[in-house]
Amino acid sequence: MTFAKEPITVVEIVQPLCSRVNGTAPCLATGDKCWNTDATCTYVTALDLTDEVVMRFVHPVSNRYSTAASAFQPSTAFPALMAVDTAPTVLNVGAGNENLSPLGLRAVATVAIKDFPYNDIGFDPYLSSRSYDPMTRGSFWSKWLARNPFHTGYVLRIYDGYFGDALSAMIKREYSIEKIDASRSSVKITAKDILRKVTDTEVSAPFLSPGSLSASLTAVAVTFQAAGAVLADYPATGWLRINSEIVAYTARAIVGSNVEFTGVTRGQLNTTAAAHSQYDVVQRVLAYVNEPFTDIIYDLLTVWGLVPTAYITKADWDDEFATWRPLYSFTAYIASPVQIQQLVGELCQQGLANVWWDERVQKILLRAQRPNYAAATLTQRDHLIADSVMIEESPNDRASQVYIYHGLRNPTLSVSDKFSFISAEAIIDVDKERQYGESKIKEIFCRWVNTSIIARTLGAAYLQRFKDVRKQITFNLAAKDIASVWTGDVLQIEHFMYVDFTGLEKVGQWLITSAETVEQGGVYRFVAEDNESAGLLWDWVDVSETGATIDVGCWVDAAGTDGAGNLIPFRWI
Repeated sequence: MTFAKEPITVVEIVQPLCSRVNGTAPCLATGDKCWNTDATCTYVTALDLTDEVVMRFVHPVSNRYSTAASAFQPSTAFPALMAVDTAPTVLNVGAGNENLSPLGLRAVATVAIKDFPYNDIGFDPYLSSRSYDPMTRGSFWSKWLARNPFHTGYVLRIYDGYFGDALSAMIKREYSIEKIDASRSSVKITAKDILRKVTDTEVSAPFLSPGSLSASLTAVAVTFQAAGAVLADYPATGWLRINSEIVAYTARAIVGSNVEFTGVTRGQLNTTAAAHSQYDVVQRVLAYVNEPFTDIIYDLLTVWGLVPTAYITKADWDDEFATWRPLYSFTAYIASPVQIQQLVGELCQQGLANVWWDERVQKILLRAQRPNYAAATLTQRDHLIADSVMIEESPNDRASQVYIYHGLRNPTLSVSDKFSFISAEAIIDVDKERQYGESKIKEIFCRWVNTSIIARTLGAAYLQRFKDVRKQITFNLAAKDIASVWTGDVLQIEHFMYVDFTGLEKVGQWLITSAETVEQGGVYRFVAEDNESAGLLWDWVDVSETGATIDVGCWVDAAGTDGAGNLIPFRWI
Protein backbone atom coordinates (compact mmCIF):
# COMPACT_ATOMS: atom_id res chain seq x y z
CA MET A 1 0.00 0.00 0.00
CA THR A 2 1.28 3.50 -0.84
CA PHE A 3 0.25 6.75 0.77
CA ALA A 4 0.01 10.17 -0.86
CA LYS A 5 2.64 12.65 0.15
CA GLU A 6 1.51 15.27 2.66
CA PRO A 7 2.12 18.83 1.42
CA ILE A 8 3.68 21.29 3.84
CA THR A 9 4.18 25.04 3.67
CA VAL A 10 6.80 26.81 5.78
CA VAL A 11 6.92 30.59 6.12
CA GLU A 12 10.23 32.05 7.24
CA ILE A 13 10.94 35.63 8.33
CA VAL A 14 14.50 36.87 8.80
CA GLN A 15 14.85 39.55 11.49
CA PRO A 16 18.10 41.54 11.65
CA LEU A 17 19.73 41.42 15.07
CA CYS A 18 22.50 43.46 16.67
CA SER A 19 25.68 41.47 17.32
CA ARG A 20 26.69 43.55 20.37
CA VAL A 21 26.22 42.72 24.04
CA ASN A 22 24.37 45.42 25.93
CA GLY A 23 26.70 47.22 28.35
CA THR A 24 29.85 45.54 27.03
CA ALA A 25 32.29 47.50 24.84
CA PRO A 26 31.87 48.69 22.20
CA CYS A 27 28.22 48.96 23.35
CA LEU A 28 28.34 51.25 26.38
CA ALA A 29 24.57 51.43 26.89
CA THR A 30 23.34 51.91 30.45
CA GLY A 31 19.96 51.57 32.10
CA ASP A 32 17.26 49.20 30.85
CA LYS A 33 18.59 46.67 28.40
CA CYS A 34 17.52 46.62 24.76
CA TRP A 35 16.24 43.70 22.68
CA ASN A 36 19.16 43.91 20.21
CA THR A 37 17.00 45.55 17.57
CA ASP A 38 17.37 48.91 15.88
CA ALA A 39 14.31 50.50 17.50
CA THR A 40 15.25 49.40 21.03
CA CYS A 41 18.91 50.41 20.81
CA THR A 42 20.05 53.06 23.31
CA TYR A 43 23.65 53.31 22.09
CA VAL A 44 23.26 53.72 18.32
CA THR A 45 26.95 54.40 17.62
CA ALA A 46 27.69 50.73 18.40
CA LEU A 47 24.66 49.28 16.60
CA ASP A 48 25.70 46.40 14.31
CA LEU A 49 22.79 44.59 12.67
CA THR A 50 24.86 41.76 11.20
CA ASP A 51 23.27 38.92 13.17
CA GLU A 52 19.79 37.59 12.53
CA VAL A 53 17.03 35.53 14.07
CA VAL A 54 14.95 33.30 11.80
CA MET A 55 11.27 32.79 12.62
CA ARG A 56 9.44 29.87 11.02
CA PHE A 57 5.70 29.21 10.95
CA VAL A 58 3.68 26.18 9.82
CA HIS A 59 0.01 25.21 9.82
CA PRO A 60 -1.01 23.61 13.14
CA VAL A 61 -1.71 20.28 11.41
CA SER A 62 1.94 20.14 10.31
CA ASN A 63 3.40 20.89 13.74
CA ARG A 64 4.71 17.44 14.66
CA TYR A 65 7.97 15.51 14.63
CA SER A 66 9.31 13.97 11.42
CA THR A 67 11.34 10.79 11.59
CA ALA A 68 12.79 11.20 8.09
CA ALA A 69 16.57 11.66 7.92
CA SER A 70 17.65 15.28 7.31
CA ALA A 71 14.03 16.40 7.34
CA PHE A 72 12.92 19.87 8.31
CA GLN A 73 11.35 19.56 11.74
CA PRO A 74 7.92 21.23 11.73
CA SER A 75 7.80 20.69 15.48
CA THR A 76 10.41 23.45 15.88
CA ALA A 77 8.25 26.04 14.07
CA PHE A 78 5.42 28.14 15.47
CA PRO A 79 2.11 26.34 14.69
CA ALA A 80 0.37 29.61 13.85
CA LEU A 81 0.25 29.78 10.05
CA MET A 82 -3.30 30.39 8.83
CA ALA A 83 -3.10 31.07 5.10
CA VAL A 84 -0.67 31.82 2.29
CA ASP A 85 -1.71 33.44 -0.98
CA THR A 86 0.66 34.34 -3.80
CA ALA A 87 0.41 36.16 -7.12
CA PRO A 88 3.18 35.77 -9.71
CA THR A 89 5.58 38.17 -11.36
CA VAL A 90 4.09 39.51 -14.59
CA LEU A 91 6.68 40.27 -17.27
CA ASN A 92 6.22 43.41 -19.37
CA VAL A 93 8.00 42.36 -22.57
CA GLY A 94 10.38 45.10 -23.61
CA ALA A 95 8.31 47.54 -21.49
CA GLY A 96 5.86 47.52 -24.40
CA ASN A 97 2.59 47.18 -22.44
CA GLU A 98 1.51 50.65 -21.37
CA ASN A 99 -1.08 49.15 -18.99
CA LEU A 100 1.70 47.73 -16.83
CA SER A 101 4.56 49.45 -15.07
CA PRO A 102 7.80 49.41 -17.10
CA LEU A 103 9.08 46.50 -14.98
CA GLY A 104 5.79 44.62 -15.03
CA LEU A 105 3.93 43.52 -11.91
CA ARG A 106 5.61 42.41 -8.73
CA ALA A 107 5.28 38.91 -7.33
CA VAL A 108 3.16 39.29 -4.19
CA ALA A 109 2.71 37.06 -1.15
CA THR A 110 0.04 37.57 1.49
CA VAL A 111 0.52 35.57 4.68
CA ALA A 112 -1.89 35.34 7.62
CA ILE A 113 -0.47 34.24 11.00
CA LYS A 114 -2.30 33.87 14.32
CA ASP A 115 -1.24 35.90 17.31
CA PHE A 116 -0.58 34.22 20.65
CA PRO A 117 0.90 34.83 24.12
CA TYR A 118 4.65 34.28 24.17
CA ASN A 119 7.42 34.00 26.77
CA ASP A 120 10.04 35.89 24.66
CA ILE A 121 12.46 32.93 24.59
CA GLY A 122 14.75 33.34 21.58
CA PHE A 123 13.74 36.97 21.08
CA ASP A 124 14.91 38.64 24.30
CA PRO A 125 18.67 38.12 24.84
CA TYR A 126 18.39 39.55 28.35
CA LEU A 127 15.25 37.73 29.42
CA SER A 128 16.71 36.67 32.77
CA SER A 129 17.28 40.29 33.75
CA ARG A 130 13.63 41.33 33.30
CA SER A 131 11.56 41.95 36.40
CA TYR A 132 8.27 40.86 34.81
CA ASP A 133 6.69 37.74 33.34
CA PRO A 134 6.58 38.23 29.52
CA MET A 135 3.57 35.93 29.28
CA THR A 136 1.52 38.61 31.07
CA ARG A 137 2.58 41.43 28.76
CA GLY A 138 1.29 41.79 25.23
CA SER A 139 1.35 39.03 22.64
CA PHE A 140 3.94 37.65 20.28
CA TRP A 141 3.12 40.00 17.43
CA SER A 142 2.34 43.10 19.50
CA LYS A 143 5.75 42.88 21.14
CA TRP A 144 7.55 41.95 17.93
CA LEU A 145 6.05 44.88 16.03
CA ALA A 146 6.94 47.30 18.83
CA ARG A 147 10.55 46.11 18.80
CA ASN A 148 10.78 45.92 14.96
CA PRO A 149 8.88 48.89 13.51
CA PHE A 150 11.33 49.09 10.60
CA HIS A 151 10.30 45.68 9.23
CA THR A 152 9.69 46.97 5.70
CA GLY A 153 12.32 45.22 3.63
CA TYR A 154 12.80 42.23 5.95
CA VAL A 155 13.19 38.97 4.02
CA LEU A 156 10.20 36.61 3.92
CA ARG A 157 10.53 33.16 2.38
CA ILE A 158 7.88 30.60 1.52
CA TYR A 159 8.84 26.94 1.21
CA ASP A 160 6.49 24.46 -0.45
CA GLY A 161 7.28 20.77 -0.19
CA TYR A 162 6.22 17.59 1.53
CA PHE A 163 6.34 16.41 5.12
CA GLY A 164 9.71 14.77 5.64
CA ASP A 165 11.55 16.96 3.09
CA ALA A 166 14.59 19.01 3.99
CA LEU A 167 14.09 22.76 3.49
CA SER A 168 16.71 22.61 0.75
CA ALA A 169 14.55 20.09 -1.15
CA MET A 170 11.47 22.32 -1.09
CA ILE A 171 10.54 24.98 -3.64
CA LYS A 172 11.66 28.29 -2.15
CA ARG A 173 10.27 31.71 -3.03
CA GLU A 174 11.74 34.87 -1.55
CA TYR A 175 10.05 38.22 -0.97
CA SER A 176 10.64 41.56 0.74
CA ILE A 177 8.11 42.58 3.40
CA GLU A 178 6.07 45.63 2.45
CA LYS A 179 3.71 45.92 5.41
CA ILE A 180 2.21 44.06 8.38
CA ASP A 181 -1.41 44.70 9.32
CA ALA A 182 -2.38 43.61 12.84
CA SER A 183 -5.75 42.72 14.31
CA ARG A 184 -6.77 41.37 17.70
CA SER A 185 -6.10 37.75 16.79
CA SER A 186 -3.72 37.73 13.82
CA VAL A 187 -1.45 39.63 11.48
CA LYS A 188 -1.54 39.86 7.69
CA ILE A 189 1.87 40.25 6.08
CA THR A 190 2.17 41.60 2.54
CA ALA A 191 5.47 40.99 0.80
CA LYS A 192 6.70 41.52 -2.74
CA ASP A 193 9.71 40.52 -4.79
CA ILE A 194 12.92 42.53 -4.38
CA LEU A 195 12.21 44.79 -7.37
CA ARG A 196 9.65 46.53 -5.15
CA LYS A 197 12.63 48.57 -3.93
CA VAL A 198 12.49 50.50 -7.21
CA THR A 199 8.91 50.03 -8.44
CA ASP A 200 7.01 50.79 -5.23
CA THR A 201 9.22 53.41 -3.60
CA GLU A 202 9.44 55.94 -6.46
CA VAL A 203 13.16 56.18 -5.77
CA SER A 204 14.90 58.29 -8.41
CA ALA A 205 18.31 58.76 -9.97
CA PRO A 206 20.05 61.05 -9.49
CA PHE A 207 18.73 62.13 -6.11
CA LEU A 208 17.56 65.70 -5.79
CA SER A 209 20.71 67.65 -4.86
CA PRO A 210 20.40 69.78 -1.72
CA GLY A 211 22.87 72.47 -2.83
CA SER A 212 21.90 75.91 -4.11
CA LEU A 213 23.97 78.84 -5.31
CA SER A 214 25.41 80.74 -2.37
CA ALA A 215 25.47 83.92 -4.48
CA SER A 216 24.34 85.06 -7.91
CA LEU A 217 26.39 83.72 -10.83
CA THR A 218 27.38 85.58 -13.98
CA ALA A 219 27.40 83.94 -17.39
CA VAL A 220 31.23 83.83 -17.46
CA ALA A 221 32.14 82.85 -13.89
CA VAL A 222 34.27 79.70 -13.66
CA THR A 223 34.18 79.22 -9.89
CA PHE A 224 31.12 79.16 -7.65
CA GLN A 225 29.85 77.72 -4.40
CA ALA A 226 26.79 75.69 -3.38
CA ALA A 227 25.30 76.22 0.05
CA GLY A 228 23.42 73.55 2.03
CA ALA A 229 25.42 70.62 0.66
CA VAL A 230 28.37 68.41 1.56
CA LEU A 231 31.10 66.89 -0.60
CA ALA A 232 29.32 63.53 -0.79
CA ASP A 233 26.40 65.16 -2.60
CA TYR A 234 28.54 65.56 -5.73
CA PRO A 235 31.17 63.33 -7.38
CA ALA A 236 34.80 64.47 -7.55
CA THR A 237 34.36 65.54 -11.18
CA GLY A 238 31.35 65.69 -13.43
CA TRP A 239 28.48 67.84 -14.59
CA LEU A 240 25.94 70.07 -12.86
CA ARG A 241 22.63 71.53 -13.93
CA ILE A 242 21.68 75.07 -12.99
CA ASN A 243 18.31 75.94 -14.50
CA SER A 244 18.68 75.20 -18.24
CA GLU A 245 22.48 75.24 -18.29
CA ILE A 246 24.86 72.30 -17.91
CA VAL A 247 28.32 73.06 -16.50
CA ALA A 248 31.30 70.73 -16.19
CA TYR A 249 33.76 70.85 -13.28
CA THR A 250 37.04 69.14 -12.48
CA ALA A 251 37.23 69.58 -8.69
CA ARG A 252 35.17 70.45 -5.63
CA ALA A 253 36.16 71.23 -2.05
CA ILE A 254 34.68 72.51 1.19
CA VAL A 255 35.19 76.25 1.63
CA GLY A 256 33.72 77.43 4.88
CA SER A 257 30.30 75.76 5.05
CA ASN A 258 29.87 75.58 1.27
CA VAL A 259 30.96 73.26 -1.52
CA GLU A 260 33.12 75.13 -4.03
CA PHE A 261 33.38 73.95 -7.66
CA THR A 262 36.49 74.77 -9.70
CA GLY A 263 37.78 73.96 -13.16
CA VAL A 264 34.32 74.93 -14.41
CA THR A 265 33.41 74.97 -18.11
CA ARG A 266 30.14 76.71 -18.86
CA GLY A 267 27.42 75.95 -21.39
CA GLN A 268 28.12 72.23 -21.88
CA LEU A 269 26.17 69.50 -23.69
CA ASN A 270 24.51 71.89 -26.15
CA THR A 271 23.31 74.34 -23.49
CA THR A 272 24.06 78.06 -23.26
CA ALA A 273 25.92 79.80 -20.46
CA ALA A 274 23.61 82.16 -18.61
CA ALA A 275 23.43 84.22 -15.43
CA HIS A 276 21.78 82.58 -12.43
CA SER A 277 20.36 83.87 -9.17
CA GLN A 278 21.29 83.13 -5.58
CA TYR A 279 19.48 80.04 -4.24
CA ASP A 280 19.06 78.45 -7.69
CA VAL A 281 19.43 74.67 -7.34
CA VAL A 282 22.81 73.13 -8.18
CA GLN A 283 21.72 69.68 -9.38
CA ARG A 284 24.09 66.78 -9.92
CA VAL A 285 23.93 65.27 -13.42
CA LEU A 286 24.11 61.48 -13.60
CA ALA A 287 26.28 60.59 -16.60
CA TYR A 288 26.64 57.32 -18.47
CA VAL A 289 29.11 57.56 -21.34
CA ASN A 290 29.28 54.71 -23.88
CA GLU A 291 28.39 52.08 -21.28
CA PRO A 292 26.75 48.70 -21.97
CA PHE A 293 23.04 49.05 -21.30
CA THR A 294 23.29 46.06 -18.97
CA ASP A 295 25.86 47.90 -16.82
CA ILE A 296 23.59 50.94 -16.66
CA ILE A 297 20.63 48.84 -15.46
CA TYR A 298 22.87 47.15 -12.88
CA ASP A 299 24.09 50.52 -11.58
CA LEU A 300 20.57 51.95 -11.39
CA LEU A 301 19.23 48.96 -9.48
CA THR A 302 22.10 48.33 -7.06
CA VAL A 303 23.70 51.75 -6.48
CA TRP A 304 20.67 54.00 -6.74
CA GLY A 305 17.87 51.55 -5.96
CA LEU A 306 19.81 49.72 -3.23
CA VAL A 307 18.86 46.29 -4.54
CA PRO A 308 21.39 43.89 -2.94
CA THR A 309 23.94 42.70 -5.50
CA ALA A 310 23.43 39.12 -4.31
CA TYR A 311 20.15 39.09 -6.24
CA ILE A 312 21.93 39.61 -9.59
CA THR A 313 24.44 37.29 -11.25
CA LYS A 314 26.27 40.03 -13.12
CA ALA A 315 28.40 37.57 -15.15
CA ASP A 316 25.21 36.24 -16.75
CA TRP A 317 24.16 39.76 -17.68
CA ASP A 318 27.60 40.39 -19.18
CA ASP A 319 27.34 37.20 -21.25
CA GLU A 320 23.90 38.22 -22.52
CA PHE A 321 25.26 41.59 -23.61
CA ALA A 322 28.36 40.14 -25.29
CA THR A 323 26.41 37.45 -27.15
CA TRP A 324 23.27 39.30 -28.18
CA ARG A 325 23.69 43.08 -27.81
CA PRO A 326 27.40 44.01 -28.23
CA LEU A 327 26.54 47.25 -30.05
CA TYR A 328 24.10 48.49 -27.41
CA SER A 329 26.34 50.78 -25.36
CA PHE A 330 24.53 53.99 -24.55
CA THR A 331 25.38 57.56 -23.57
CA ALA A 332 22.96 59.71 -21.59
CA TYR A 333 23.09 62.57 -19.11
CA ILE A 334 20.26 62.61 -16.60
CA ALA A 335 19.95 66.19 -15.41
CA SER A 336 17.05 65.88 -12.97
CA PRO A 337 15.66 63.10 -10.76
CA VAL A 338 13.85 60.41 -12.76
CA GLN A 339 12.22 57.34 -11.26
CA ILE A 340 14.49 54.33 -11.59
CA GLN A 341 11.72 52.08 -12.85
CA GLN A 342 11.14 54.53 -15.71
CA LEU A 343 14.85 54.59 -16.60
CA VAL A 344 15.15 50.79 -16.49
CA GLY A 345 11.97 50.47 -18.52
CA GLU A 346 13.43 52.80 -21.17
CA LEU A 347 16.62 50.74 -21.27
CA CYS A 348 14.68 47.49 -21.65
CA GLN A 349 12.62 48.93 -24.48
CA GLN A 350 15.50 50.65 -26.27
CA GLY A 351 17.94 47.80 -25.58
CA LEU A 352 15.38 45.20 -26.71
CA ALA A 353 15.62 43.19 -23.49
CA ASN A 354 13.57 42.03 -20.52
CA VAL A 355 14.30 42.25 -16.79
CA TRP A 356 12.28 40.30 -14.23
CA TRP A 357 12.36 38.50 -10.90
CA ASP A 358 12.57 34.71 -10.97
CA GLU A 359 11.36 33.31 -7.66
CA ARG A 360 12.70 29.85 -8.50
CA VAL A 361 16.33 30.98 -8.23
CA GLN A 362 15.77 34.20 -6.23
CA LYS A 363 17.51 36.26 -8.89
CA ILE A 364 16.78 39.26 -11.10
CA LEU A 365 17.24 37.99 -14.63
CA LEU A 366 18.03 39.90 -17.81
CA ARG A 367 17.49 38.43 -21.24
CA ALA A 368 17.70 39.98 -24.67
CA GLN A 369 14.74 39.58 -27.00
CA ARG A 370 16.31 37.05 -29.32
CA PRO A 371 15.62 34.00 -31.48
CA ASN A 372 15.04 30.90 -29.43
CA TYR A 373 17.01 27.96 -30.73
CA ALA A 374 15.88 25.15 -28.42
CA ALA A 375 12.29 25.89 -27.42
CA ALA A 376 10.36 23.19 -25.58
CA THR A 377 7.22 21.97 -27.38
CA LEU A 378 3.95 21.40 -25.54
CA THR A 379 0.97 19.67 -27.12
CA GLN A 380 -2.65 19.28 -26.09
CA ARG A 381 -2.27 15.51 -26.26
CA ASP A 382 0.77 15.14 -24.01
CA HIS A 383 1.08 18.20 -21.80
CA LEU A 384 -1.71 20.78 -21.61
CA ILE A 385 -4.32 20.00 -18.98
CA ALA A 386 -7.75 19.58 -20.55
CA ASP A 387 -10.04 22.64 -20.59
CA SER A 388 -7.36 24.87 -19.11
CA VAL A 389 -6.45 26.65 -22.37
CA MET A 390 -7.77 30.09 -23.26
CA ILE A 391 -6.51 32.41 -26.01
CA GLU A 392 -7.34 36.11 -25.66
CA GLU A 393 -6.65 39.11 -27.89
CA SER A 394 -5.15 42.47 -26.92
CA PRO A 395 -6.03 44.87 -29.77
CA ASN A 396 -4.97 48.02 -27.93
CA ASP A 397 -1.27 47.12 -28.19
CA ARG A 398 -1.28 46.84 -32.00
CA ALA A 399 0.76 49.36 -34.04
CA SER A 400 1.00 49.94 -37.78
CA GLN A 401 3.32 52.94 -37.56
CA VAL A 402 6.23 53.37 -35.16
CA TYR A 403 7.94 56.72 -34.74
CA ILE A 404 11.33 56.69 -33.04
CA TYR A 405 12.61 60.04 -31.75
CA HIS A 406 16.31 59.96 -30.90
CA GLY A 407 19.33 62.17 -30.34
CA LEU A 408 18.21 64.32 -27.38
CA ARG A 409 19.27 67.90 -28.12
CA ASN A 410 20.40 68.51 -24.54
CA PRO A 411 19.71 66.78 -21.22
CA THR A 412 17.64 69.61 -19.74
CA LEU A 413 14.82 69.05 -22.24
CA SER A 414 11.76 66.87 -21.73
CA VAL A 415 12.10 63.36 -23.16
CA SER A 416 8.33 63.22 -23.74
CA ASP A 417 8.42 66.11 -26.23
CA LYS A 418 9.19 65.13 -29.83
CA PHE A 419 10.75 68.55 -30.46
CA SER A 420 13.44 67.78 -27.87
CA PHE A 421 15.08 65.39 -30.33
CA ILE A 422 17.33 65.98 -33.31
CA SER A 423 16.24 63.00 -35.41
CA ALA A 424 13.24 60.76 -36.02
CA GLU A 425 12.63 57.48 -37.83
CA ALA A 426 9.23 56.36 -39.12
CA ILE A 427 8.62 52.65 -39.69
CA ILE A 428 5.28 51.95 -41.39
CA ASP A 429 3.55 48.73 -42.40
CA VAL A 430 1.16 49.77 -45.18
CA ASP A 431 -0.14 46.22 -45.61
CA LYS A 432 -1.35 46.09 -42.00
CA GLU A 433 -3.04 49.47 -42.37
CA ARG A 434 -4.93 48.10 -45.38
CA GLN A 435 -5.77 44.81 -43.67
CA TYR A 436 -7.02 46.37 -40.43
CA GLY A 437 -8.55 49.40 -42.14
CA GLU A 438 -6.96 51.93 -39.81
CA SER A 439 -3.67 53.34 -38.62
CA LYS A 440 -2.36 52.84 -35.10
CA ILE A 441 0.67 54.90 -34.11
CA LYS A 442 3.25 54.21 -31.43
CA GLU A 443 5.74 56.92 -30.50
CA ILE A 444 8.95 56.00 -28.66
CA PHE A 445 11.07 58.77 -27.17
CA CYS A 446 14.66 57.61 -26.82
CA ARG A 447 16.80 59.15 -24.13
CA TRP A 448 19.44 56.47 -24.72
CA VAL A 449 19.56 56.06 -28.52
CA ASN A 450 21.79 58.41 -30.49
CA THR A 451 22.29 56.59 -33.81
CA SER A 452 19.92 55.99 -36.71
CA ILE A 453 20.96 52.34 -37.00
CA ILE A 454 19.88 51.50 -33.47
CA ALA A 455 16.75 53.66 -33.82
CA ARG A 456 15.66 51.91 -37.03
CA THR A 457 16.35 48.50 -35.50
CA LEU A 458 14.22 49.42 -32.49
CA GLY A 459 11.39 50.65 -34.73
CA ALA A 460 11.49 47.56 -36.93
CA ALA A 461 11.62 45.22 -33.93
CA TYR A 462 8.71 46.94 -32.22
CA LEU A 463 6.58 46.94 -35.36
CA GLN A 464 7.38 43.31 -36.04
CA ARG A 465 6.12 42.35 -32.58
CA PHE A 466 3.05 44.60 -32.50
CA LYS A 467 1.94 44.81 -36.16
CA ASP A 468 -0.87 42.31 -35.52
CA VAL A 469 -3.35 42.03 -32.67
CA ARG A 470 -1.44 40.52 -29.79
CA LYS A 471 -2.57 37.16 -28.44
CA GLN A 472 -2.24 35.79 -24.93
CA ILE A 473 -2.62 32.16 -23.97
CA THR A 474 -3.43 30.78 -20.51
CA PHE A 475 -2.86 27.10 -19.77
CA ASN A 476 -2.17 24.66 -16.96
CA LEU A 477 0.55 22.02 -16.72
CA ALA A 478 1.19 19.13 -14.38
CA ALA A 479 4.34 19.16 -12.25
CA LYS A 480 6.05 16.64 -14.53
CA ASP A 481 6.02 19.11 -17.43
CA ILE A 482 7.38 22.32 -15.87
CA ALA A 483 11.13 21.58 -15.75
CA SER A 484 11.94 23.97 -18.64
CA VAL A 485 8.86 26.17 -18.45
CA TRP A 486 8.71 29.33 -16.32
CA THR A 487 8.50 33.10 -16.57
CA GLY A 488 10.76 34.46 -19.31
CA ASP A 489 11.07 31.14 -21.16
CA VAL A 490 10.10 30.72 -24.80
CA LEU A 491 8.22 27.60 -25.80
CA GLN A 492 6.21 26.15 -28.67
CA ILE A 493 2.58 25.13 -28.24
CA GLU A 494 0.41 22.98 -30.48
CA HIS A 495 -3.32 23.26 -29.76
CA PHE A 496 -6.58 22.74 -31.65
CA MET A 497 -7.51 26.42 -31.11
CA TYR A 498 -4.39 27.51 -33.01
CA VAL A 499 -4.65 26.40 -36.67
CA ASP A 500 -3.73 27.39 -40.22
CA PHE A 501 -6.16 28.41 -42.96
CA THR A 502 -7.16 24.78 -43.56
CA GLY A 503 -7.86 24.07 -39.90
CA LEU A 504 -4.68 22.05 -39.44
CA GLU A 505 -3.14 22.52 -36.01
CA LYS A 506 0.09 24.49 -36.12
CA VAL A 507 2.91 25.04 -33.68
CA GLY A 508 3.11 28.57 -32.32
CA GLN A 509 5.89 30.22 -30.35
CA TRP A 510 5.02 31.88 -27.05
CA LEU A 511 6.91 33.83 -24.37
CA ILE A 512 5.82 33.10 -20.79
CA THR A 513 4.94 36.30 -18.93
CA SER A 514 3.75 34.77 -15.64
CA ALA A 515 3.76 31.43 -13.82
CA GLU A 516 2.13 30.41 -10.56
CA THR A 517 1.35 27.39 -8.44
CA VAL A 518 -2.28 26.28 -8.43
CA GLU A 519 -1.76 23.07 -6.48
CA GLN A 520 1.62 22.39 -4.90
CA GLY A 521 3.28 19.44 -6.61
CA GLY A 522 0.28 19.09 -8.90
CA VAL A 523 -0.90 21.92 -11.15
CA TYR A 524 0.77 25.12 -12.37
CA ARG A 525 -0.84 27.94 -14.35
CA PHE A 526 0.97 29.91 -17.05
CA VAL A 527 0.23 32.99 -19.12
CA ALA A 528 2.22 33.52 -22.33
CA GLU A 529 2.38 36.15 -25.04
CA ASP A 530 2.43 35.45 -28.76
CA ASN A 531 6.10 35.36 -29.78
CA GLU A 532 5.73 34.52 -33.48
CA SER A 533 6.70 38.09 -34.33
CA ALA A 534 9.27 38.36 -31.60
CA GLY A 535 11.00 41.41 -33.05
CA LEU A 536 13.08 41.88 -36.18
CA LEU A 537 16.46 41.28 -34.57
CA TRP A 538 17.63 38.77 -37.14
CA ASP A 539 16.82 37.90 -40.72
CA TRP A 540 17.48 35.07 -43.13
CA VAL A 541 20.20 36.00 -45.61
CA ASP A 542 18.65 33.73 -48.26
CA VAL A 543 14.85 33.70 -48.15
CA SER A 544 14.91 30.03 -49.12
CA GLU A 545 16.94 29.22 -46.00
CA THR A 546 14.20 29.14 -43.38
CA GLY A 547 14.96 25.91 -41.60
CA ALA A 548 15.70 25.52 -37.93
CA THR A 549 19.20 26.15 -36.64
CA ILE A 550 20.85 25.19 -33.38
CA ASP A 551 23.34 28.06 -33.60
CA VAL A 552 22.95 30.62 -30.85
CA GLY A 553 23.57 33.36 -33.40
CA CYS A 554 26.51 35.13 -34.93
CA TRP A 555 27.50 38.11 -37.01
CA VAL A 556 28.16 37.63 -40.71
CA ASP A 557 30.51 39.47 -43.01
CA ALA A 558 29.70 40.92 -46.43
CA ALA A 559 30.11 37.46 -47.99
CA GLY A 560 27.58 35.94 -45.58
CA THR A 561 30.16 33.93 -43.61
CA ASP A 562 31.12 33.88 -39.95
CA GLY A 563 34.59 35.19 -40.76
CA ALA A 564 36.06 31.69 -40.94
CA GLY A 565 34.54 30.90 -44.33
CA ASN A 566 31.44 29.14 -42.96
CA LEU A 567 28.21 30.22 -44.64
CA ILE A 568 25.60 31.31 -42.10
CA PRO A 569 21.91 31.27 -43.10
CA PHE A 570 20.89 34.22 -40.94
CA ARG A 571 22.30 37.59 -39.96
CA TRP A 572 21.81 40.10 -37.18
CA ILE A 573 20.45 43.48 -38.11
